[in-house]
Amino acid sequence: MDSLFSIKFDFWAVILLFGSFQGVFLSAMLLLWQQRSKSSFFLSSLVLIIAFNLFNYLLLHTSLYSAVPHLAHVSSPFLMLLGPCYYLYVKSIFSRKLELQPKDALHLIPFLFGVVFFLPFYTLSGSEKVDVLAYQLSLPIQNLTIEAAIFLISHITVSFVYVFYAIKNLKRLRQQNKIRSFEIKYNWLIKFSYAFLVFWGVDFMGVMWYFIQGGIDPKVYYITMLCCAIAINLVVLFFYRNSKIFLQVFLNNEDAKYETSKVSNSDLQKHLDEIILYMETERPYLDTELSLQKLSNHLNKPKYLISQILNVALGKSFYEFVNEYRYREVKDRLKNPKYSNLTILAIAFDSGFNNKNTFNKVFKKQTGITPSQFIQNDLKVKS
Repeated sequence: MDSLFSIKFDFWAVILLFGSFQGVFLSAMLLLWQQRSKSSFFLSSLVLIIAFNLFNYLLLHTSLYSAVPHLAHVSSPFLMLLGPCYYLYVKSIFSRKLELQPKDALHLIPFLFGVVFFLPFYTLSGSEKVDVLAYQLSLPIQNLTIEAAIFLISHITVSFVYVFYAIKNLKRLRQQNKIRSFEIKYNWLIKFSYAFLVFWGVDFMGVMWYFIQGGIDPKVYYITMLCCAIAINLVVLFFYRNSKIFLQVFLNNEDAKYETSKVSNSDLQKHLDEIILYMETERPYLDTELSLQKLSNHLNKPKYLISQILNVALGKSFYEFVNEYRYREVKDRLKNPKYSNLTILAIAFDSGFNNKNTFNKVFKKQTGITPSQFIQNDLKVKS
């Protein structure tokens, strides 16, 4: 009981507790998601490892380890899996039918190394663990043993190597794919990858500081755990504020309904080129009654195929695709003196829009300003 009264709870403890809770919550949501996939499994594992690492910091910082000593450092070997999980996560994003092979078990080698490193600590009794941790945490600068240095450098190096190869694969795949949906995923994932490198860069600088100091400075833990907490909370915040993008890009769910489709990326690109050529030469979007069925009849392509092409290749619905052409038509006509005698709404209707509200919404989404403001800006440029 005495150990419970020695537990301290301060600002840093709140940060750690909140971050670990957020991580476990997000991980559970990813695993229980209706359209869960291998991508959600690997991303969930990634988040959960960071969350458990935060909880480990919480045990040490608050002295809670004295009440539950056998939970201390249980999460530490899993740090070795952050790199492999991230690499397989990125790989699963672009390989919907990714199947793990027996050779993929080699990715567990860093984790096993971590288990071996902490094995002497794990075999201690509860009271011995408390004594060891209490002694280490009481030191202003903890001794940096050769074993500890090897573990710290190893888990950072492993993560750097895996993220490097993930980025390398992303860039290689980008050269092979020109489909817009791939570009969207690539741009987000490359940012995510570089953010991950920054995350490990901070950890690496912390280790370098240990070498300069000649020991492990507990104060550096605060920087590391703050980075972990910020990373978790940013992912959660992004999930809540941009759930559509999160599902489409980070969980690869935008084309889940096309999972069984046999249409290859090259065929998708071919069909897309044909659709765009037809839209630009025949201008069917000028028809206010244009529907997916009508376009299907004109192109002699089934509706489901056109819908799949627009969703997977462009990340757009049929009406989003058509209204972008109508928007461009309106924009061109507003700049053309030939149509200066017509009202903005008349130009919009002649360009294929059949609803004023839809027109205003599409125009403002594309330009960020209203049609009237667009005309005023254009007149200022011309004058």
